[in-house]
This record gives sequence, C-alpha cells and structure tokens, in this order.
Amino acid sequence: MPRRFEKPFGRRILAVAVLAALLACIGAAPACRAEGPQAVDFKATDGIPLRGYLFGTGTTGVILAHMYPADQKSWFPMARKLAAKGYLAMTFDCRGYGESGGQKVIAEIDRDLEGAYLFLRPRVKKIFLMGASMGGTAAIRVAAAKPTAGVVTLSAPLAFRGLDARKAVYKLSAPCLFIAAGEDGYAATAAREFHDAAKSQKRQILIVPGLEHGTRILSGPEGKKVEDAIFDFLKSN
Repeated sequence: MPRRFEKPFGRRILAVAVLAALLACIGAAPACRAEGPQAVDFKATDGIPLRGYLFGTGTTGVILAHMYPADQKSWFPMARKLAAKGYLAMTFDCRGYGESGGQKVIAEIDRDLEGAYLFLRPRVKKIFLMGASMGGTAAIRVAAAKPTAGVVTLSAPLAFRGLDARKAVYKLSAPCLFIAAGEDGYAATAAREFHDAAKSQKRQILIVPGLEHGTRILSGPEGKKVEDAIFDFLKSN
C-alpha cells in the first residue's frame, strides 16, 4: 500500500513546493524578476516635460546626455554596463527628441540636463555627468553651475547651434575627462581647449586614434580603451 501512493504523494509535495516558490517570487518581485530600465518622467528647469530611464541601483549616479542627432538609446549599452558595476545610470531624451516633449532647441538642452540632475540628486550621494557631442557641451555648462563628482565628455564641441560652453569651462572645478578621436578634427581641438581652460585641478584628456564621434567611439576600435578610462575616472573620483 505505501508503494501504491508513493509517486502521487511525491508529486503533491513537488507541486506544493513549486507553488510556494511562485508565491514567494510574487511577494518579492524585484528579487525574482529580471531588472530592466525604469521609465521616469521629470521636467527641464523651464518646465518642458521629459522622459528618461534609470538603470541599476547605487549611491553614485551617472547622468548620460545624448549626442546630435541621436536620442537616449545611444547611451543604453553604456548605461547597462554602468548598472552592472553598481552605478545608478540615468539616460533621457532632450527636448524634442524620442519620448520627451517640446521642440528641438539645442541652445536650451542644458536646462534638460539640469532637470535630470535635480531629479536624480535626492536619490544618490554624488552625481557624475557624462555627455556625447552636444550632450558633453551641456554637461560642462551644468557642472560649472552645480556640485558634481566629475564630468566626462565624448567629442564635445566648444559651441553648437547656440549651446556654448566656452565661458562655462573656466568655472569648471569638478574633476573632468575630455575624450575625442584624433581624426575628428574639431572635436579633438575642442577637447584640448576645454582641458587647458578648465579650472579643475583634476583634469584629464584622452585623444584616441580614429574619427568616430560621440558615443560611436565606444563601439569603435578604441572602445575598450575609452571604456576603461571612463570607469577608472569614475572609480577614482
């Protein structure tokens, strides 16, 4: 008789165990479900509604400002890598791009980055700003006015369509890393000028071979070298 009920009884125990595990998973969703980017809505400092995404968790935030004419998706691969290393990464669409409202007024995108900064500031202990091309120019402007742990730019121009960081960089006291590809002539020249003009005592410059611009540097032949330099910079500041 015991043998007759042995298998059904075992199956019942297994079914109960599986059900218990599923219920536990539902009750502790973050631990059981795959973590993806979290959509967030906030406003630029002049009220334009913007949409961004948070990747990962951590007490150190990294805000990623995108290049022209791309949108925040161009930063998603880097945001995932930052999250994997314990940072809270934030991407966002500048006004008029992707999921954000407003019109494409590049001269005002520093207000968008400043809005992202104000949104993330209460959630972390310190913030780094990282910008590609026009996003880098905006990052310099915001970092010159707001307390930041550091600034990283990839191919940031001195000025672009009314967005100008030539005066702001003289007030930039935070640690900074200016990156550009050597054959990307204007961007390489701008990186050198930013480096020489920055007020910061902890400023670095990295000019790599090639002509890739902005976030394209990260997927180019020098991508690993640039990534390593960025993570070393974040870790040391």
